[in-house]
Amino acid sequence: MTAPFTPKTLRGAIVSFKLPDPMPNVIVFQYNPASLSRTLEARTSGGGEGAGEEAFRIAGAPNETIKLEIEFDDTAGMGGSDAVQPGGVAAQLAALEMLITPSSALVIANTILTQIGTIEIIPPQAPFTVLVFGRNRVVPVRIAEFGVSEDEFGPDLTPIRAKVSLGLKVLTYSDLQFTHPGHHLSLAHQVSKEVLAKIANVGSLDAVLGSGQRII
Repeated sequence: MTAPFTPKTLRGAIVSFKLPDPMPNVIVFQYNPASLSRTLEARTSGGGEGAGEEAFRIAGAPNETIKLEIEFDDTAGMGGSDAVQPGGVAAQLAALEMLITPSSALVIANTILTQIGTIEIIPPQAPFTVLVFGRNRVVPVRIAEFGVSEDEFGPDLTPIRAKVSLGLKVLTYSDLQFTHPGHHLSLAHQVSKEVLAKIANVGSLDAVLGSGQRII
C-alpha cells in the first residue's frame, strides 16, 4: 500500500546580501520556531490625530515587528552526523552576529582614515537582510533585537546548544527607495497578502448581522 503523500516542510532562514553582490549568504534554521509573533502599527497621516477624512488616511505600509526564537543543537550533529562538530553551534551564532557587526577590515580602514585626519567617516551599512519563512513570507528586515542563550557546552567550552531570540523590524516600500531591491520585495509581499485577504473576505454580512442587514 502506498503511503499518503506528505509534503516536505520548508525550513526558515535568514538570507543576507552584500549589495550589489547578488550572491546570498543563507543561515538556515536547524529547527523552525514553534511560534512567531508579529506587531503591526498603522502608519497614519498626521500622526493619527487627523479629523474628518484625514482620520482614515494611511501614510504607508504599517510598521511591523517580528519576534521569533530559533534553536541550534549540535548534540546530535548539525550535519546529520551523530558526532558533535568542532566548534558546536558557534559558527551559526557567529554568522547571525555578523549581520549586525561591521567587518574588521572596515573598522581598520576607518581607523586609519581617522588617524590621517579624515573628519567625516560614514557609518558602515549592514547587509541587506531578508527573512524567509515559507513562500508567502519573504520580507526585508533589519535586526533590531538579538539575544542568545547558550545552554550546553562541549569539552572545549564551545556552545553545542543555543537559543537565539530575534526582534526583526520589517522594512517596506515606505522605508526603502524605489531602486533598492527590498522595495520591490516588500511590494510583492503586499500583493500576495492582498490575494490572501480576498480569499478571506466572504463579502456578506449575513453571517454576523443576519440575512438582509446592512451597516451603511
